[in-house]
Amino acid sequence: MLYTIEIFIFFILEGTPHFIPQIYLAKPLLLVSAAVSAAAFELPLFSLFFGILCGLVIDVGTGGVMGLTSIILGTVCYYEASWNNKYIKNNIYLVLLYSAVSTVAVISLKFFIFYYIRSYDSLLNAYITHYIPRILYTWAVTPLVYLITMGVSRTFRKEKRKIRVHRKKKVPRSKRSGASRRRANQMGI
Repeated sequence: MLYTIEIFIFFILEGTPHFIPQIYLAKPLLLVSAAVSAAAFELPLFSLFFGILCGLVIDVGTGGVMGLTSIILGTVCYYEASWNNKYIKNNIYLVLLYSAVSTVAVISLKFFIFYYIRSYDSLLNAYITHYIPRILYTWAVTPLVYLITMGVSRTFRKEKRKIRVHRKKKVPRSKRSGASRRRANQMGI
């Protein structure tokens, strides 16, 4: 639930005019960084779901092809979470690497669909002046989003630890019934 709230807060911050400063008319994709950061702390299936959800929100917000970003983010988040749980210890450097891969893939694919396929003039100029600054800006904001997501994850983990399991108290041997004493003797207790 906290991650979903985080998605919508980042989505609102991305869409709010003049809240996040623009660099070369580019704003960062905070949801890409949020998806990659959440995958660093969660299990693979949840990371897959979270990546797909972030991708769908990005597609709705930017008017892109529905599902394209979610496929990329879901795949990157799933593999990140499964590799972090099996082989690699989670750290900021790997999150930056995954963020770079997913940001380049998402933004370059959008460039390919919206500019290259439609054969606009000066493709290289458009990629260099509009898309590369957005890639770099998204990648530069990733450590801040990672810290926020780590705080959300630790808050959730603390809430899980507070749950206590109440177990039955062991009944002393003297207060056991005859049938339970026989079963205990048969089991060797």
